[in-house]
Amino acid sequence: MVDVDPLIGRTLAGRYRLISCLGTGGMSAVYLSRHALIDRLSAIKVLKQELAVHPEHRERFLREARAVNRINHPNIVEISDYGEAQMTFGPEKARRDLVYLVMEYVPGETLARLLLKGPLPETRLVPIALQVASALARAHQTGVIHRDVKPENVLLVSRRDWVDLVKLTDFGVAKINHVARTSMPASGVSDQVVGTPGFVAPEYLVGETEIDGRADLYSLGVVMYEALSGALPFDAAGPADLLTMPLTEDPVPLLTRAPMVLPELATVVMRCLRRRPDERPRDAFALIDELRAAAPWTRNLALDGAFSSGPSRHSGSSVVDSRPPAESNEPHTLSRAIDGVLPPKLGDVPPSKLGAHWRLYHSALDRREAGRADDPPRDVREGLARRSSLLAAIDTVTARIVARQEELDVLATRGRDFRATLGRAIDTLAHDLSRAHSLKQELKTKRVDLHLRRRNEPNPALADVLLWEEAAVDDDLRKSTHLTADLGYQIAALQDELFRRNNGHEAEAHRTTGAIEGEMGALSTLHRELEILTGELLAYVQRPG
Repeated sequence: MVDVDPLIGRTLAGRYRLISCLGTGGMSAVYLSRHALIDRLSAIKVLKQELAVHPEHRERFLREARAVNRINHPNIVEISDYGEAQMTFGPEKARRDLVYLVMEYVPGETLARLLLKGPLPETRLVPIALQVASALARAHQTGVIHRDVKPENVLLVSRRDWVDLVKLTDFGVAKINHVARTSMPASGVSDQVVGTPGFVAPEYLVGETEIDGRADLYSLGVVMYEALSGALPFDAAGPADLLTMPLTEDPVPLLTRAPMVLPELATVVMRCLRRRPDERPRDAFALIDELRAAAPWTRNLALDGAFSSGPSRHSGSSVVDSRPPAESNEPHTLSRAIDGVLPPKLGDVPPSKLGAHWRLYHSALDRREAGRADDPPRDVREGLARRSSLLAAIDTVTARIVARQEELDVLATRGRDFRATLGRAIDTLAHDLSRAHSLKQELKTKRVDLHLRRRNEPNPALADVLLWEEAAVDDDLRKSTHLTADLGYQIAALQDELFRRNNGHEAEAHRTTGAIEGEMGALSTLHRELEILTGELLAYVQRPG
């Protein structure tokens, strides 16, 4: 006998009706859901019950929402809501606390599933890698390190222009830095080694405390290596070897396994896999520049995967779930149809239409009552009077719910807009800063070389020439130092503004969400009262006589 998921068909937090299970993992299950108020599909991740009872697991789970809400990038799966809700199960009405995240529903496949068909050509892989690097660049600028970049966490949406739209997901083990800039509590989860064997950067394994975004670049390097060659960089016998070999051995050269790959691209991939972080690209922006240089045909490819030389032929896609909703496990005492009209079921019917559905059902009920020869008894007359007040109360509450939901939609749009605007500005400045740091490092190297050459130059005239060159480099270095300091100041100011506005926005959104949940609770109570009353009236009209 197949076990039925008790959550299928239920309505979570009064708004999200769970349609089907999309998949399960070690910590959570992901469900396809439909919003009861605005009829929109979402993916909802629910923490497993055995973990939800532990505060540290709840904190780790909700960390993903806090991490993603700081970033807001077109190549990162958006999280629109999160929280905890209570739900009752079974005839004994057992209560369970559910911890959940509401995510953008992405109707695509993972890179891991795509790679089951074999390696990818570089013409397809490089746009994917550029978009992942762009997402990581934004995340790192906002103080978030993903720590689990792997093919399973790269979602791909195929488009008619043959360029995949990438969505990076699962920030559940992300490390959040600069917490002091926000009102978010620091994580109570220790920074033990996290990630997936084979994709974990070596610095995690030796216990380094100052882990930065270059650890994610190592993981992305492994992703690119596997996508191009069909194998991981090390010939390991099992997970233990995948963790230890990067500490002592060099990876198998990519061109050994995939000789048709462009040598310039292979060089970039192998640089990402260097054991020492300072030997990898200095940051995700530098990696973007190196990938573009290795694959010049991507120069007109925007970092969201669209070609900037002309409008994309992809006009977007809408996701319509044609499957009927699953039967609810919620108690439902009234199911008798009158003249083919069924009573409404909260969760199946949007709250804004609940009153109209009840009136339709009661019109059929009244027609039956009018056909009876006897006069209704006193309790039925009182019930009919109470029915009118209940329907009026339902209309009042649903109007407030709709108004609150409209407020929440406006807030969500406003939040996306300011995060995207500030995020793009931060990206532009941070990319300039990355290039400025690279130039500064080149100048430092050049200065050291000139200094050594001047000290060892026996010809005084040539030594003077080298001295003048060294002075010119010193002047360029001073300018570069001022430039990097100015860019850093501008970025920090924008980040502070982003965090300040995001904290205020989240607080306002949570207040509005709480108000909606309260109104939905009141609506559920009114609906249940009307169900009971309707059952009594139904018993009267069906009574013989």
